[in-house]
Amino acid sequence: MPSKHKKEDLIKVLVKCQGTYLGRGTNHENKEFQGTLVLKPIVNNRGVSMKYKAVGVDGDEFNKETTLYNKDTVLYNEEYTIVCYDSQNELSLWTLNNNIGTMARFDLRRYRQISGKRSLFIFGFGDPEDNNVFREEISIESWENGDLSYNYSWGEAGGLFLSRSTIRMKKIS
Repeated sequence: MPSKHKKEDLIKVLVKCQGTYLGRGTNHENKEFQGTLVLKPIVNNRGVSMKYKAVGVDGDEFNKETTLYNKDTVLYNEEYTIVCYDSQNELSLWTLNNNIGTMARFDLRRYRQISGKRSLFIFGFGDPEDNNVFREEISIESWENGDLSYNYSWGEAGGLFLSRSTIRMKKIS
């Protein structure tokens, strides 16, 4: 029996979130950071790009430009990420960031529309249950009020798979 529901274009869901976001989060060492994320559609809305930076709010020298403490010594994460469909029409996230050091591909694991205006995407690589290898997930959550969460869960080989970095950001433009 055919489904009554039309399959949702997940890129369109992300395109609706375009903008610049700012917020405070906590990393895996329980240190607070300020996160900025710029999300914008690319190539005729066939994908979205995300530029993300997490900068610690503790340090020795105050940086007047960023209104944070010494940016150079407390950069936790900087990344350039693209989300789009691949040649098999599967939604994937590709990210180049200073923590992994190479371009990494994360496949869409789960998508859930929680309400008409709230969505959750979970992308990952490696089996979260296989503690013999490094594995990681990135979740993107849009909230009813326009906020955006960008969270990392990971586990090193021999270690537990846990939520490691969480942030909820307000749209500022």
